[in-house]
Amino acid sequence: MLINGTESTTIAADDRGLAYGDGLFSTIKVERGIVQLWDYHLQRLQLGAKKLFFPEVDWLLLSSELHYLAKTVAEQPFAVIKVMLTRGSGGRGYSIQGCSSPQRILSVHPYPVFYQQWQRDGLKVIQCRQKLAINRQLAGLKTLNRLEQILIKHELEAQDAFEGIVCDNDGHVIEACSANLFLKLKNHWVTPKLDGSGIAGVKRRQIMELSAKAGQPIREMKITINDLLNAQAVCLSNALMGIVPVIQYQSHCYPESSLLHIQKLQSLVEKGEVFNAD
Repeated sequence: MLINGTESTTIAADDRGLAYGDGLFSTIKVERGIVQLWDYHLQRLQLGAKKLFFPEVDWLLLSSELHYLAKTVAEQPFAVIKVMLTRGSGGRGYSIQGCSSPQRILSVHPYPVFYQQWQRDGLKVIQCRQKLAINRQLAGLKTLNRLEQILIKHELEAQDAFEGIVCDNDGHVIEACSANLFLKLKNHWVTPKLDGSGIAGVKRRQIMELSAKAGQPIREMKITINDLLNAQAVCLSNALMGIVPVIQYQSHCYPESSLLHIQKLQSLVEKGEVFNAD
């Protein structure tokens, strides 16, 4: 683990990331030492830092530290690097005055090998009771405050489920616990609009950009439970799992033909990954 470029496993007890979840993070796939989709991760971190009024971050230094860590796992087919940024240390209270030294925390982790099986065989998902709050200022960002996801994950584990569909407080379908969502409706791929809740995943962005380049733009729209039941195909995505078919939602099973739609989407992205990798 690197903390501000130094190997360490400790941070200050008054760090605002610890005290308030005052920070951002991104979880990055590494293939044979090559960082995947770093430009997308970096741009989301930069947007988050701007929206949270962070002090100046040395982005070049962060990128250098990331690629240094990636080289240490170059012999592994896949690995994961987690990048965290906190506002740094500050006194008791919510004011950000005097917080001028953001902290860079980078750690290496094993790649979840079961994702490859999910990509091939698909996944059954449930409907989660836990809702996502609507907050337009924070929508799309991946902040360190993940209490909603912790409650969602607890709900999933209590039901022996790997993933579940999550709605916002207005009842609109937003995402899964750890992934974005795509549906094929009336022969067109769509994805939930994330203007009030949810995380704008980098894989989601890549899928949308590659689809647009292929002349098959994916529409962002308000999604309902009824849309899930009427979809020709449903899949999940994130930076680590890639694209994973949903084969069953609650008791509703999707036809085998849904896998053909998803395989085409997977193929489209696989052809574009070399171009988008750093």
